[in-house]
Amino acid sequence: MPLTIEQFTQRLALSGVMTADDLREWLGKVPAAKRPRDGEQLARELVKRKRLTAYQALEVYLGKGQSLVLGNYVVLDKLGEGGMGVVLKAEHRRMKRIVALKVISPEALKARGVVQRFEREVQAVAKLEHPNIVTAYDADQEGETHFLVMQYV
Repeated sequence: MPLTIEQFTQRLALSGVMTADDLREWLGKVPAAKRPRDGEQLARELVKRKRLTAYQALEVYLGKGQSLVLGNYVVLDKLGEGGMGVVLKAEHRRMKRIVALKVISPEALKARGVVQRFEREVQAVAKLEHPNIVTAYDADQEGETHFLVMQYV
């Protein structure tokens, strides 16, 4: 059974990607005859109108929207996945800069020494400066989530 508009709106607000007020304001501009009837239609319409990416809409719909905001970054898409974690496409909220976030997965965090290895990687990549190497901009931790902010190419 599809989510109701209210359920999707709640999940979207919890994600931090879009506030419930922003969504209500946007919905208020949609003619009554064209308003979505359920959460799935709302998600599709938000993607169509470029208010959400397809990845964001799916994550919110599935109840995984809380992982879409890491510090100052809003996750836009998943670029890849490896043994240690995932690489995500994201946008800095204030600067509007598109970046790649390398995020250690919760499963990988269970392994001994992973955080220390990640810290060594962060420090090593911070020293690199070359036109043919992706630039590291920042590294941070949001709760238990460790991530490296890199140039998106």
